[in-house]
Amino acid sequence: MTHTTTFEVVEVHNFGGFFGGDTVTLDAAPLSDEADVRTLVIDARALANVPDRHCITAGMVFALEMDGERVDHAELLAAQSQADLRTALGTAQIDGPLDGPLLLSARCPNCGRWVIAARWHESGCELCAQAAE
Repeated sequence: MTHTTTFEVVEVHNFGGFFGGDTVTLDAAPLSDEADVRTLVIDARALANVPDRHCITAGMVFALEMDGERVDHAELLAAQSQADLRTALGTAQIDGPLDGPLLLSARCPNCGRWVIAARWHESGCELCAQAAE
């Protein structure tokens, strides 16, 4: 059974895996229970919006779609710094000319994280609400 949970990376152990595979092994905790730290292995193909797994650092927040202990889909939602977030997401892809400024990310005044625009609201980010539940 597949379920999605929001996890914060506590520590990155290694990149590669057995025989140099395309994985990243890390410790992460659900935002709803920071004491529940677990070791996860994420295959590079599961990373939805992070083109280079080597850019994953502690403090990043991911929405992980999991089937048991296997991560099927991982989407980066936030990071501790704007530089880490922009590096991990890569160059923004813009389709044609814009009518005005494009918001890529914002710093949440509640949790202090830099959050991707899709998870940002005037009152703060969706991550703060998830952690409070």
